[in-house]
Amino acid sequence: MEMRIVKMDKIGYMGIPGSFSEVAANELLAQAGMTETELVPLVCAKNILEAMQKGEVQYGVLGVENSTAGPVGEFVHTFENISYEKLAVYVLPIHHCLFKKPGVDAAALQEVASHPQALRQTINTRKEKFPDLKELEIEDTAIGAEWLAKGILPETTAAICSARAGKLWDLEMIAENIEDSSENRTTFWLLKLA
Repeated sequence: MEMRIVKMDKIGYMGIPGSFSEVAANELLAQAGMTETELVPLVCAKNILEAMQKGEVQYGVLGVENSTAGPVGEFVHTFENISYEKLAVYVLPIHHCLFKKPGVDAAALQEVASHPQALRQTINTRKEKFPDLKELEIEDTAIGAEWLAKGILPETTAAICSARAGKLWDLEMIAENIEDSSENRTTFWLLKLA
């Protein structure tokens, strides 16, 4: 019996499992007909670029622009002088939820942690419904859920993330669809270095 070794393409994406980027990555791969692939969570644009330059991943999936908050700064700054080829585009509706640690009184919350884009996409809703929560910028929405669940963030912190990420980490939802616009969408690109 002959054993065949198949080299699987690796695709780095912003975020971790449960992130909006993971959803977009799966959609982009389906759209591109890429079936022999492995998704690699690399959290941020800088990590994706470095992994592509080293040959550790062949492709990247990155959020490039949001309909509410504008260009994704980390993508713009990281790839501004880099030659790349855009292979596919996917526009993902983004619905943010606010989660807390189970058993913590919502009145005890002091801050809200999330990616800067998510904080910008929910600023008006939070000013109206949660005006006393201070902002804490972190690298990824799903990481906020993980850190809250693992106690890396204080239990007086709430996390803005997808419903999927909050459920993945057994957090308790305080509010859903807190994005300022019901038409909140992020454009993601599948790309490779040219």
